[in-house]
Amino acid sequence: MLPQQGGVPNFNLRISGPIKALLILVLVCGLMLTLSFHLNTEPGDLAAENRTKLSLIVTLLLSIFIFLLGTGRWWHPHLWKHGNSQKQHRHRVRGGSGHHKDHQHRRH
Repeated sequence: MLPQQGGVPNFNLRISGPIKALLILVLVCGLMLTLSFHLNTEPGDLAAENRTKLSLIVTLLLSIFIFLLGTGRWWHPHLWKHGNSQKQHRHRVRGGSGHHKDHQHRRH
């Protein structure tokens, strides 16, 4: 929850329930699999050690990706404001710089 003006928490910026569940599921399953690989590794077995490292790396990368997916609104809040792009476009079109009108008057 990130505070809005006045310190009121913005509940729209919470990580949604399904994303939280997916993150927890990936972390728990991945770490259990990694632990299983680690405990069943015999000393000197290079393939088993590499499998353990790969499992840990994949688990961490998936967790980071899911976390970023769930917190996307925190990183770029301007993209999530309703109608923001249309308002900016209308302002640019209406406001303009007035060069077109000035150019017509100079021709005469």
